[in-house]
Amino acid sequence: MNLAALSIQVWLHTYASAGIRDVFAHYVFSQFNEERLASELGDESKVFLVSEVKGHLVGYAKLALNARCPNRGISMPEVETLYVQEHFVGRGIGSALLDAVTEACLSSGHQEIWLTVNQENLRAKAFYERKSFRKVGIYNFELDNEQYANDVLTKIL
Repeated sequence: MNLAALSIQVWLHTYASAGIRDVFAHYVFSQFNEERLASELGDESKVFLVSEVKGHLVGYAKLALNARCPNRGISMPEVETLYVQEHFVGRGIGSALLDAVTEACLSSGHQEIWLTVNQENLRAKAFYERKSFRKVGIYNFELDNEQYANDVLTKIL
């Protein structure tokens, strides 16, 4: 349940910058619910890494080991999710999670990873740039006939 709550909080902070609308509420409750997350936790092609502070979930990363990169046309590990609760941004939690994701990729024999980041999320884009990710294209996330431009980033490990 904590993964779902954190996911909803971070996703809404990123995409609902003008406020909550029905489409956003429907999306987060369909995508970030206990059943869906439990199914993903049981999926051997996905790796979840969590960060806790004093017994409280403050961030997590979800890695899909074999995801098709939309701009490269090949399958490789994707950092599907890297969420850190707003109160804990800037404390090294995102870096530690990304380091753990990188180690999981290397230990499974992968040499490159990819992810998408909302183009309006300047703080996240700067974070990934500092971590040596480079832009290889754009992927449009579509929700209720509206498109949200996301940069596609890759990194050689």
